[in-house]
Amino acid sequence: MSHFFRHILLSGNRCLISLGLASLGLLTSPAYAKYTDIFTQHQIDLKFNVNQPVLIADLLPQAGAELVIVGVDDKQQRMLAIYFFDTQTNTYIQQDKINIADNVFAYDVGEAQQDGFQRLYLLDKSMVHRYVPAHLSHESTWVNGETVSSMYLSDKAESFREMDFIQDLNNDGLDDIILPHFEQLNLWLSDCCGDRHPQSLPIAARIEINQSSVSYDDQELYFQDMDLDGKTDLVTVEQGQLNVFTQNENMQFSLIPINIKIDQSIYAVDWWKMKGPSGQEMDQSDIQHRAVKAIDDFNSDGIPDIALQFTKSSGVLDKTIDFEFFYGALKEGKLSYSDQASTNITSEDTLSNLTFLDRDMDGRQEVSVSSFDIGISQIVGALLSGSIDQDVLIFSMNENNQFGKVPLVSQEVEITFSLSSGTRGQPLIKMIDINGDTFKDIVYSDGDELIRALLATPDQQKPYANRSLRQKLPMPKNPSNATTEDLNSDGKIDVVLHHGPADNSELLKRVIVLLAN
Repeated sequence: MSHFFRHILLSGNRCLISLGLASLGLLTSPAYAKYTDIFTQHQIDLKFNVNQPVLIADLLPQAGAELVIVGVDDKQQRMLAIYFFDTQTNTYIQQDKINIADNVFAYDVGEAQQDGFQRLYLLDKSMVHRYVPAHLSHESTWVNGETVSSMYLSDKAESFREMDFIQDLNNDGLDDIILPHFEQLNLWLSDCCGDRHPQSLPIAARIEINQSSVSYDDQELYFQDMDLDGKTDLVTVEQGQLNVFTQNENMQFSLIPINIKIDQSIYAVDWWKMKGPSGQEMDQSDIQHRAVKAIDDFNSDGIPDIALQFTKSSGVLDKTIDFEFFYGALKEGKLSYSDQASTNITSEDTLSNLTFLDRDMDGRQEVSVSSFDIGISQIVGALLSGSIDQDVLIFSMNENNQFGKVPLVSQEVEITFSLSSGTRGQPLIKMIDINGDTFKDIVYSDGDELIRALLATPDQQKPYANRSLRQKLPMPKNPSNATTEDLNSDGKIDVVLHHGPADNSELLKRVIVLLAN
Protein backbone atom coordinates (compact mmCIF):
# COMPACT_ATOMS: atom_id res chain seq x y z
CA MET A 1 0.00 0.00 0.00
CA SER A 2 1.36 3.41 -0.88
CA HIS A 3 2.13 5.71 2.00
CA PHE A 4 0.13 8.91 2.01
CA PHE A 5 0.98 11.78 4.28
CA ARG A 6 -0.45 15.24 4.33
CA HIS A 7 0.38 18.23 6.41
CA ILE A 8 -1.97 21.10 7.15
CA LEU A 9 -0.66 24.13 8.99
CA LEU A 10 -2.57 27.14 10.28
CA SER A 11 -1.09 30.62 10.18
CA GLY A 12 -3.39 33.36 11.48
CA ASN A 13 -6.33 33.60 9.10
CA ARG A 14 -4.39 31.92 6.33
CA CYS A 15 -4.05 28.19 5.78
CA LEU A 16 -0.70 26.99 4.51
CA ILE A 17 -1.24 23.56 3.06
CA SER A 18 1.80 21.44 2.54
CA LEU A 19 1.36 18.02 0.99
CA GLY A 20 4.00 15.30 1.30
CA LEU A 21 3.33 12.26 -0.83
CA ALA A 22 5.29 9.06 -0.64
CA SER A 23 3.79 6.89 -3.34
CA LEU A 24 5.25 3.60 -4.50
CA GLY A 25 7.31 5.51 -7.03
CA LEU A 26 8.77 7.84 -4.44
CA LEU A 27 9.54 4.96 -2.09
CA THR A 28 11.91 3.56 -4.70
CA SER A 29 13.94 6.76 -4.92
CA PRO A 30 17.41 6.56 -3.27
CA ALA A 31 16.85 9.81 -1.34
CA TYR A 32 13.85 8.40 0.49
CA ALA A 33 15.06 4.81 0.81
CA LYS A 34 17.24 5.56 3.85
CA TYR A 35 16.27 4.21 7.24
CA THR A 36 16.95 5.73 10.63
CA ASP A 37 17.62 3.97 13.93
CA ILE A 38 14.77 5.64 15.79
CA PHE A 39 14.72 2.92 18.46
CA THR A 40 17.01 0.23 19.81
CA GLN A 41 15.11 -3.05 19.89
CA HIS A 42 15.20 -5.52 22.79
CA GLN A 43 13.35 -8.82 22.76
CA ILE A 44 12.00 -10.80 25.71
CA ASP A 45 11.00 -14.43 25.11
CA LEU A 46 8.85 -15.89 27.88
CA LYS A 47 7.56 -19.31 28.89
CA PHE A 48 3.92 -18.25 28.57
CA ASN A 49 1.64 -16.49 26.10
CA VAL A 50 1.26 -12.77 26.80
CA ASN A 51 -2.40 -11.75 26.68
CA GLN A 52 -2.47 -8.30 28.30
CA PRO A 53 -0.75 -4.98 27.52
CA VAL A 54 2.57 -4.79 29.36
CA LEU A 55 2.32 -2.69 32.51
CA ILE A 56 5.23 -0.34 33.23
CA ALA A 57 5.97 0.50 36.87
CA ASP A 58 8.91 1.42 39.10
CA LEU A 59 8.76 -1.43 41.62
CA LEU A 60 12.41 -2.32 42.31
CA PRO A 61 15.57 -0.49 43.38
CA GLN A 62 17.26 -1.26 40.05
CA ALA A 63 17.67 1.71 37.71
CA GLY A 64 14.71 2.48 35.47
CA ALA A 65 11.18 1.11 35.38
CA GLU A 66 10.18 -2.54 35.40
CA LEU A 67 7.86 -4.47 33.09
CA VAL A 68 4.89 -6.37 34.54
CA ILE A 69 3.95 -9.04 31.99
CA VAL A 70 0.76 -11.11 32.29
CA GLY A 71 -0.45 -14.18 30.40
CA VAL A 72 -1.17 -17.91 30.49
CA ASP A 73 1.12 -20.91 29.98
CA ASP A 74 0.46 -24.04 27.93
CA LYS A 75 -1.44 -25.58 30.87
CA GLN A 76 -3.71 -22.51 31.14
CA GLN A 77 -2.03 -21.44 34.38
CA ARG A 78 -2.23 -17.66 34.68
CA MET A 79 1.16 -16.04 35.14
CA LEU A 80 2.63 -12.68 36.14
CA ALA A 81 6.31 -11.93 35.53
CA ILE A 82 8.43 -8.90 36.46
CA TYR A 83 11.43 -7.92 34.31
CA PHE A 84 14.09 -5.27 34.84
CA PHE A 85 16.78 -3.94 32.51
CA ASP A 86 20.31 -5.02 33.46
CA THR A 87 22.70 -2.27 32.35
CA GLN A 88 25.74 -4.60 32.56
CA THR A 89 24.43 -7.21 30.14
CA ASN A 90 22.21 -4.72 28.25
CA THR A 91 19.30 -7.16 28.42
CA TYR A 92 16.03 -7.60 30.29
CA ILE A 93 16.22 -10.09 33.16
CA GLN A 94 13.38 -11.83 34.96
CA GLN A 95 13.11 -10.72 38.58
CA ASP A 96 10.08 -12.78 39.51
CA LYS A 97 7.49 -15.13 38.03
CA ILE A 98 4.28 -15.77 39.93
CA ASN A 99 1.42 -18.21 39.48
CA ILE A 100 -1.88 -16.36 39.82
CA ALA A 101 -4.67 -18.14 41.71
CA ASP A 102 -8.02 -18.73 40.02
CA ASN A 103 -9.89 -16.44 42.42
CA VAL A 104 -7.71 -13.40 41.57
CA PHE A 105 -9.17 -11.35 38.72
CA ALA A 106 -7.34 -7.99 38.61
CA TYR A 107 -4.03 -6.23 39.17
CA ASP A 108 -3.01 -2.60 39.46
CA VAL A 109 -0.16 -0.33 40.54
CA GLY A 110 -0.36 2.83 42.60
CA GLU A 111 1.48 6.14 42.51
CA ALA A 112 5.09 6.45 43.65
CA GLN A 113 5.17 6.42 47.47
CA GLN A 114 7.46 8.26 49.86
CA ASP A 115 10.36 5.90 49.07
CA GLY A 116 9.99 6.68 45.35
CA PHE A 117 8.67 3.23 44.39
CA GLN A 118 5.25 2.10 43.25
CA ARG A 119 3.36 -0.84 44.71
CA LEU A 120 1.82 -3.76 42.81
CA TYR A 121 -1.58 -5.06 43.96
CA LEU A 122 -3.85 -8.04 43.25
CA LEU A 123 -7.62 -8.15 43.79
CA ASP A 124 -9.93 -11.05 44.61
CA LYS A 125 -13.50 -11.12 45.91
CA SER A 126 -12.65 -10.05 49.44
CA MET A 127 -8.99 -8.97 49.63
CA VAL A 128 -6.46 -6.58 48.10
CA HIS A 129 -3.00 -8.15 48.18
CA ARG A 130 0.25 -6.17 47.97
CA TYR A 131 3.47 -7.44 46.39
CA VAL A 132 6.64 -7.29 48.50
CA PRO A 133 9.81 -7.74 46.38
CA ALA A 134 12.63 -10.03 47.42
CA HIS A 135 15.23 -8.35 49.64
CA LEU A 136 18.54 -9.81 50.81
CA SER A 137 17.71 -13.35 52.03
CA HIS A 138 13.94 -12.78 52.00
CA GLU A 139 11.98 -14.08 49.03
CA SER A 140 9.24 -12.05 47.42
CA THR A 141 5.77 -12.49 48.85
CA TRP A 142 2.21 -11.19 48.80
CA VAL A 143 0.77 -9.65 51.95
CA ASN A 144 -2.86 -8.88 52.74
CA GLY A 145 -3.36 -5.19 52.13
CA GLU A 146 -7.05 -4.65 52.90
CA THR A 147 -10.25 -6.62 53.32
CA VAL A 148 -12.72 -5.27 50.75
CA SER A 149 -16.22 -5.77 49.39
CA SER A 150 -17.50 -4.98 45.91
CA MET A 151 -19.85 -6.21 43.22
CA TYR A 152 -17.11 -8.58 41.98
CA LEU A 153 -18.30 -11.68 43.88
CA SER A 154 -16.96 -14.61 41.88
CA ASP A 155 -14.76 -17.21 43.56
CA LYS A 156 -13.31 -18.19 40.19
CA ALA A 157 -12.38 -15.41 37.80
CA GLU A 158 -12.70 -16.07 34.08
CA SER A 159 -10.00 -13.53 33.26
CA PHE A 160 -7.08 -11.71 34.86
CA ARG A 161 -6.57 -8.13 33.74
CA GLU A 162 -5.51 -4.67 34.81
CA MET A 163 -8.19 -2.69 36.64
CA ASP A 164 -7.99 0.83 38.07
CA PHE A 165 -8.84 0.05 41.72
CA ILE A 166 -5.78 1.76 43.26
CA GLN A 167 -5.72 5.56 43.17
CA ASP A 168 -4.57 8.49 45.26
CA LEU A 169 -8.09 9.83 45.69
CA ASN A 170 -7.41 12.66 48.13
CA ASN A 171 -4.00 13.93 46.98
CA ASP A 172 -2.05 12.86 50.07
CA GLY A 173 0.47 10.80 48.09
CA LEU A 174 -0.82 7.49 49.50
CA ASP A 175 -2.49 4.59 47.70
CA ASP A 176 -6.26 4.41 48.27
CA ILE A 177 -8.68 1.69 47.15
CA ILE A 178 -11.86 2.32 45.15
CA LEU A 179 -14.37 -0.41 44.23
CA PRO A 180 -17.99 -0.25 43.02
CA HIS A 181 -20.76 -2.12 44.80
CA PHE A 182 -24.34 -2.59 43.66
CA GLU A 183 -25.82 0.25 45.69
CA GLN A 184 -22.79 2.33 46.63
CA LEU A 185 -19.18 3.13 45.83
CA ASN A 186 -16.73 1.82 48.42
CA LEU A 187 -13.53 3.68 49.30
CA TRP A 188 -10.65 2.84 51.62
CA LEU A 189 -8.66 6.01 52.25
CA SER A 190 -5.08 5.71 53.55
CA ASP A 191 -3.63 7.77 56.38
CA CYS A 192 -0.07 8.68 57.27
CA CYS A 193 0.17 5.82 59.80
CA GLY A 194 -0.46 3.09 57.23
CA ASP A 195 -4.12 2.48 58.11
CA ARG A 196 -7.06 2.77 55.72
CA HIS A 197 -10.44 4.21 56.63
CA PRO A 198 -13.53 2.92 54.78
CA GLN A 199 -16.15 5.24 53.35
CA SER A 200 -19.20 4.52 51.18
CA LEU A 201 -20.69 7.06 48.77
CA PRO A 202 -24.27 6.85 47.43
CA ILE A 203 -23.18 6.05 43.88
CA ALA A 204 -25.02 2.94 42.69
CA ALA A 205 -23.94 0.71 39.83
CA ARG A 206 -25.75 1.18 36.52
CA ILE A 207 -28.28 -1.61 36.01
CA GLU A 208 -29.46 -3.04 32.68
CA ILE A 209 -32.43 -5.40 32.65
CA ASN A 210 -33.02 -7.67 29.66
CA GLN A 211 -35.64 -10.36 29.11
CA SER A 212 -33.65 -13.11 30.81
CA SER A 213 -30.73 -11.36 32.49
CA VAL A 214 -29.68 -8.46 34.67
CA SER A 215 -26.25 -6.82 34.39
CA TYR A 216 -24.49 -4.20 36.46
CA ASP A 217 -21.85 -1.74 35.27
CA ASP A 218 -19.85 0.63 37.41
CA GLN A 219 -20.44 4.32 36.78
CA GLU A 220 -17.82 6.45 35.07
CA LEU A 221 -16.03 8.54 37.70
CA TYR A 222 -14.19 11.81 37.17
CA PHE A 223 -11.74 13.43 39.57
CA GLN A 224 -11.42 17.22 39.43
CA ASP A 225 -11.33 20.19 41.77
CA MET A 226 -14.89 21.35 41.06
CA ASP A 227 -15.19 23.90 43.90
CA LEU A 228 -11.68 25.31 43.31
CA ASP A 229 -10.53 24.84 46.91
CA GLY A 230 -7.33 23.00 45.94
CA LYS A 231 -8.71 19.52 46.76
CA THR A 232 -9.78 16.90 44.24
CA ASP A 233 -13.49 16.09 44.20
CA LEU A 234 -15.33 13.05 42.84
CA VAL A 235 -17.80 13.63 39.99
CA THR A 236 -20.52 11.51 38.37
CA VAL A 237 -22.82 12.41 35.48
CA GLU A 238 -26.54 11.96 35.00
CA GLN A 239 -28.83 13.49 32.39
CA GLY A 240 -28.53 17.27 32.61
CA GLN A 241 -26.49 17.26 35.80
CA LEU A 242 -23.05 16.77 37.37
CA ASN A 243 -23.02 15.28 40.87
CA VAL A 244 -20.00 16.55 42.81
CA PHE A 245 -18.90 14.81 45.99
CA THR A 246 -16.58 17.43 47.45
CA GLN A 247 -13.52 16.55 49.50
CA ASN A 248 -13.56 17.96 53.03
CA GLU A 249 -10.82 19.02 55.42
CA ASN A 250 -10.50 15.45 56.77
CA MET A 251 -9.67 14.20 53.25
CA GLN A 252 -12.96 12.33 53.04
CA PHE A 253 -15.82 13.03 50.64
CA SER A 254 -19.22 14.57 51.29
CA LEU A 255 -22.11 12.11 51.38
CA ILE A 256 -24.51 14.59 49.77
CA PRO A 257 -23.39 15.79 46.33
CA ILE A 258 -23.49 19.32 45.00
CA ASN A 259 -25.46 19.42 41.74
CA ILE A 260 -24.20 21.45 38.79
CA LYS A 261 -26.71 21.87 35.98
CA ILE A 262 -25.69 21.12 32.41
CA ASP A 263 -27.79 20.91 29.25
CA GLN A 264 -30.57 18.30 29.34
CA SER A 265 -29.25 16.72 26.12
CA ILE A 266 -26.09 15.58 27.94
CA TYR A 267 -25.92 12.01 29.30
CA ALA A 268 -23.41 9.86 31.16
CA VAL A 269 -23.28 7.01 28.62
CA ASP A 270 -23.31 6.53 24.86
CA TRP A 271 -26.61 6.17 23.03
CA TRP A 272 -26.19 2.44 22.30
CA LYS A 273 -26.05 1.72 26.06
CA MET A 274 -29.46 3.30 26.60
CA LYS A 275 -32.90 1.73 26.26
CA GLY A 276 -36.30 3.17 25.45
CA PRO A 277 -39.25 3.23 27.90
CA SER A 278 -40.26 -0.35 27.00
CA GLY A 279 -36.68 -1.65 27.07
CA GLN A 280 -36.13 -1.55 23.31
CA GLU A 281 -32.97 -0.33 21.59
CA MET A 282 -32.90 3.33 20.60
CA ASP A 283 -34.39 4.21 17.20
CA GLN A 284 -31.39 5.05 15.01
CA SER A 285 -33.54 7.00 12.56
CA ASP A 286 -33.73 9.89 15.01
CA ILE A 287 -30.83 10.27 17.47
CA GLN A 288 -29.38 13.46 18.89
CA HIS A 289 -27.30 12.40 21.83
CA ARG A 290 -24.48 13.98 23.81
CA ALA A 291 -22.29 11.81 26.08
CA VAL A 292 -19.57 13.05 28.43
CA LYS A 293 -16.12 11.77 27.45
CA ALA A 294 -13.84 13.76 29.77
CA ILE A 295 -13.86 16.40 32.49
CA ASP A 296 -10.58 18.30 32.72
CA ASP A 297 -9.05 21.75 32.33
CA PHE A 298 -8.51 21.80 28.56
CA ASN A 299 -7.75 25.51 28.06
CA SER A 300 -5.41 25.99 31.05
CA ASP A 301 -7.50 28.56 32.91
CA GLY A 302 -7.64 26.53 36.13
CA ILE A 303 -11.35 25.68 35.74
CA PRO A 304 -12.65 22.18 34.81
CA ASP A 305 -14.20 21.84 31.35
CA ILE A 306 -16.39 19.13 29.77
CA ALA A 307 -15.72 17.22 26.52
CA LEU A 308 -18.72 15.57 24.81
CA GLN A 309 -19.36 13.25 21.90
CA PHE A 310 -22.37 14.55 19.94
CA THR A 311 -24.04 11.89 17.78
CA LYS A 312 -26.69 12.77 15.21
CA SER A 313 -28.33 9.96 13.26
CA SER A 314 -31.12 9.62 10.74
CA GLY A 315 -30.30 5.98 9.92
CA VAL A 316 -27.85 3.15 10.56
CA LEU A 317 -25.48 4.42 7.86
CA ASP A 318 -26.35 8.09 8.18
CA LYS A 319 -24.57 9.28 11.31
CA THR A 320 -22.39 12.25 12.11
CA ILE A 321 -20.27 12.43 15.23
CA ASP A 322 -18.79 15.70 16.46
CA PHE A 323 -16.91 16.55 19.62
CA GLU A 324 -18.02 19.53 21.68
CA PHE A 325 -16.27 21.32 24.52
CA PHE A 326 -18.04 23.26 27.26
CA TYR A 327 -15.66 25.53 29.14
CA GLY A 328 -16.35 26.04 32.82
CA ALA A 329 -16.92 29.55 34.21
CA LEU A 330 -17.33 31.04 37.65
CA LYS A 331 -20.59 32.84 38.39
CA GLU A 332 -20.81 34.36 41.85
CA GLY A 333 -17.98 32.08 42.90
CA LYS A 334 -19.67 28.87 41.70
CA LEU A 335 -18.83 26.68 38.72
CA SER A 336 -21.31 26.73 35.85
CA TYR A 337 -21.57 25.67 32.22
CA SER A 338 -23.33 27.25 29.24
CA ASP A 339 -26.05 25.45 27.30
CA GLN A 340 -24.04 26.08 24.12
CA ALA A 341 -20.65 24.52 23.33
CA SER A 342 -17.65 26.84 23.67
CA THR A 343 -15.89 25.19 20.71
CA ASN A 344 -16.16 21.99 18.71
CA ILE A 345 -14.46 19.64 16.27
CA THR A 346 -16.51 18.63 13.24
CA SER A 347 -16.02 16.61 10.07
CA GLU A 348 -18.04 15.33 7.13
CA ASP A 349 -16.71 11.87 8.04
CA THR A 350 -17.42 9.91 11.23
CA LEU A 351 -15.18 10.84 14.16
CA SER A 352 -14.17 8.62 17.07
CA ASN A 353 -11.35 7.88 19.54
CA LEU A 354 -11.10 11.26 21.26
CA THR A 355 -7.76 11.60 23.07
CA PHE A 356 -5.92 14.53 24.56
CA LEU A 357 -2.26 15.56 24.46
CA ASP A 358 -0.28 18.66 25.28
CA ARG A 359 2.00 18.81 22.24
CA ASP A 360 4.16 21.72 23.36
CA MET A 361 3.59 21.60 27.15
CA ASP A 362 1.85 24.99 27.26
CA GLY A 363 -0.99 23.69 29.43
CA ARG A 364 -3.58 23.83 26.64
CA GLN A 365 -4.67 20.47 25.29
CA GLU A 366 -4.43 19.39 21.70
CA VAL A 367 -6.98 16.80 20.56
CA SER A 368 -6.50 13.66 18.49
CA VAL A 369 -9.47 12.00 16.77
CA SER A 370 -9.93 9.22 14.22
CA SER A 371 -11.93 9.85 11.06
CA PHE A 372 -13.74 7.24 8.93
CA ASP A 373 -15.80 7.50 5.77
CA ILE A 374 -18.56 4.96 6.41
CA GLY A 375 -21.01 4.19 3.64
CA ILE A 376 -22.25 1.25 1.60
CA SER A 377 -19.36 1.41 -0.88
CA GLN A 378 -16.77 1.71 1.91
CA ILE A 379 -18.24 -1.25 3.79
CA VAL A 380 -18.30 -3.43 0.65
CA GLY A 381 -14.73 -2.41 -0.18
CA ALA A 382 -13.58 -3.19 3.35
CA LEU A 383 -15.21 -6.61 3.28
CA LEU A 384 -13.52 -7.44 -0.02
CA SER A 385 -10.08 -6.13 0.91
CA GLY A 386 -10.00 -6.94 4.63
CA SER A 387 -8.92 -3.40 5.46
CA ILE A 388 -10.25 0.11 5.88
CA ASP A 389 -8.47 3.45 5.87
CA GLN A 390 -8.56 5.72 8.89
CA ASP A 391 -7.32 9.28 9.22
CA VAL A 392 -5.82 10.39 12.52
CA LEU A 393 -6.37 14.14 12.94
CA ILE A 394 -4.75 16.45 15.49
CA PHE A 395 -6.44 19.76 16.29
CA SER A 396 -5.02 22.63 18.34
CA MET A 397 -6.55 25.68 20.00
CA ASN A 398 -5.96 29.23 18.84
CA GLU A 399 -5.35 32.19 21.12
CA ASN A 400 -9.11 32.39 21.77
CA ASN A 401 -9.26 28.75 22.94
CA GLN A 402 -11.11 27.73 19.77
CA PHE A 403 -10.24 24.53 17.93
CA GLY A 404 -9.46 25.12 14.28
CA LYS A 405 -11.67 23.94 11.45
CA VAL A 406 -8.62 22.41 9.77
CA PRO A 407 -6.41 19.91 11.63
CA LEU A 408 -2.87 20.74 12.61
CA VAL A 409 -1.77 17.48 11.02
CA SER A 410 -3.49 14.50 9.39
CA GLN A 411 -2.12 11.00 9.05
CA GLU A 412 -3.68 8.13 7.11
CA VAL A 413 -3.29 4.64 8.57
CA GLU A 414 -4.88 1.29 7.79
CA ILE A 415 -7.01 -1.00 9.96
CA THR A 416 -7.08 -4.67 8.96
CA PHE A 417 -9.49 -7.42 9.97
CA SER A 418 -10.24 -11.06 9.26
CA LEU A 419 -13.83 -12.26 8.88
CA SER A 420 -12.73 -15.89 9.27
CA SER A 421 -10.88 -15.52 12.59
CA GLY A 422 -12.60 -12.42 13.95
CA THR A 423 -9.24 -10.75 14.61
CA ARG A 424 -8.40 -7.18 13.71
CA GLY A 425 -5.26 -5.15 13.41
CA GLN A 426 -5.18 -1.53 14.51
CA PRO A 427 -1.95 0.35 13.85
CA LEU A 428 0.34 1.80 16.46
CA ILE A 429 -0.38 5.53 16.85
CA LYS A 430 1.25 7.32 19.77
CA MET A 431 1.91 11.00 20.45
CA ILE A 432 5.07 10.82 22.57
CA ASP A 433 8.36 12.67 22.97
CA ILE A 434 11.01 10.32 21.59
CA ASN A 435 13.94 12.77 21.38
CA GLY A 436 13.74 14.53 24.74
CA ASP A 437 12.88 18.03 23.47
CA THR A 438 9.54 18.04 25.44
CA PHE A 439 7.47 18.25 22.22
CA LYS A 440 5.14 15.34 21.38
CA ASP A 441 6.17 13.48 18.24
CA ILE A 442 3.88 11.16 16.26
CA VAL A 443 5.00 7.53 16.21
CA TYR A 444 3.03 5.10 14.04
CA SER A 445 3.36 1.72 12.36
CA ASP A 446 3.22 1.27 8.59
CA GLY A 447 2.42 -2.36 7.87
CA ASP A 448 4.11 -5.29 9.63
CA GLU A 449 7.72 -4.29 9.04
CA LEU A 450 7.96 -0.53 9.40
CA ILE A 451 7.66 2.07 12.14
CA ARG A 452 7.64 5.79 11.44
CA ALA A 453 8.17 8.91 13.52
CA LEU A 454 7.08 12.41 12.60
CA LEU A 455 9.12 14.75 14.77
CA ALA A 456 7.50 17.79 16.35
CA THR A 457 9.16 21.21 16.21
CA PRO A 458 8.91 24.28 18.46
CA ASP A 459 7.80 26.33 15.44
CA GLN A 460 4.06 27.01 15.68
CA GLN A 461 3.99 27.83 11.96
CA LYS A 462 5.53 24.46 11.13
CA PRO A 463 4.72 22.18 14.09
CA TYR A 464 5.92 18.95 12.47
CA ALA A 465 8.70 17.94 10.13
CA ASN A 466 7.91 17.58 6.42
CA ARG A 467 8.93 13.93 6.26
CA SER A 468 8.73 11.11 8.74
CA LEU A 469 11.73 9.09 9.89
CA ARG A 470 11.33 5.39 9.33
CA GLN A 471 12.87 2.19 10.64
CA LYS A 472 12.53 -1.44 9.65
CA LEU A 473 11.17 -3.33 12.65
CA PRO A 474 8.97 -6.44 12.87
CA MET A 475 5.65 -5.20 14.23
CA PRO A 476 2.72 -7.13 15.73
CA LYS A 477 -0.38 -7.15 13.54
CA ASN A 478 -2.35 -5.32 16.24
CA PRO A 479 0.13 -2.99 17.97
CA SER A 480 -2.46 -0.42 19.06
CA ASN A 481 -2.34 -1.48 22.72
CA ALA A 482 1.38 -0.76 23.07
CA THR A 483 2.42 0.89 26.33
CA THR A 484 4.74 3.89 26.46
CA GLU A 485 6.93 5.30 29.22
CA ASP A 486 10.45 6.57 29.85
CA LEU A 487 11.93 3.21 30.84
CA ASN A 488 15.53 4.26 31.42
CA SER A 489 15.10 7.83 32.77
CA ASP A 490 16.79 9.49 29.78
CA GLY A 491 13.93 11.92 29.12
CA LYS A 492 12.76 10.02 26.02
CA ILE A 493 9.60 7.95 25.82
CA ASP A 494 10.01 4.27 24.94
CA VAL A 495 7.54 1.74 23.50
CA VAL A 496 6.65 -1.79 24.67
CA LEU A 497 4.72 -4.15 22.36
CA HIS A 498 3.40 -7.69 22.55
CA HIS A 499 1.84 -10.03 20.00
CA GLY A 500 -1.78 -11.14 19.91
CA PRO A 501 -4.29 -13.52 18.30
CA ALA A 502 -3.72 -12.09 14.80
CA ASP A 503 -0.03 -13.06 14.92
CA ASN A 504 1.62 -16.45 14.50
CA SER A 505 1.25 -18.59 17.62
CA GLU A 506 5.02 -18.87 18.16
CA LEU A 507 5.19 -15.10 18.64
CA LEU A 508 2.67 -14.95 21.50
CA LYS A 509 5.44 -15.53 24.06
CA ARG A 510 7.43 -12.52 22.86
CA VAL A 511 7.59 -8.93 24.11
CA ILE A 512 9.36 -6.22 22.10
CA VAL A 513 10.90 -3.23 23.87
CA LEU A 514 11.84 -0.20 21.76
CA LEU A 515 14.17 2.19 23.57
CA ALA A 516 14.26 5.64 21.97
CA ASN A 517 17.72 6.60 20.70
